[in-house]
Amino acid sequence: MDAVTLKIFPTAIHIVKTSGWDKYKHHLFDFMKEVKDPAYRPREDFYTDYGQDQPWRKVIWEEFIEPQIRPLLDHTHTKLQDIWAQQYIDQAGFTAHRHQAMGYSCVFYAEFDPEVHWATTLFRPFFDPNDIRNVNDVFTPKVTQGDIIVFPSWMMHQATPSDTQVPRTIIAFNLEPK
Repeated sequence: MDAVTLKIFPTAIHIVKTSGWDKYKHHLFDFMKEVKDPAYRPREDFYTDYGQDQPWRKVIWEEFIEPQIRPLLDHTHTKLQDIWAQQYIDQAGFTAHRHQAMGYSCVFYAEFDPEVHWATTLFRPFFDPNDIRNVNDVFTPKVTQGDIIVFPSWMMHQATPSDTQVPRTIIAFNLEPK
């Protein structure tokens, strides 16, 4: 038999290793520590500033994250659409969901201990007829604090709860075509 195998619909994700986070993280954590507003802390074990004021945004995005991913933005012809911080403690997480139909979703691990936390779990977007047991239907990348994962915004993903009082803090953002 003469045959050729072609992988025609691969889905790439990227892990960006940043440097210098220690110099910037106080801009985020000092603000988060002081916030008592229920809009930011809808539950005791959960923080989000999605749709809220983000005093940290100018410094953290413009001075830290954006320069670190500038080559990716240029290569993919994308720009920032929206950005927000979230913090999960104990059994808090976020159920499986997806974002917009085009562009990229990104997760920056601002406070993350790989010994006790799970990174964002990504779900396989296509049925694989060669995986009859569905053993490869999810993927959780190995990341460390300061890493950014970048994946297609249409990809289903979730923040899996960890059984720890150690906070897991992320900055999530979406990139849209220019």
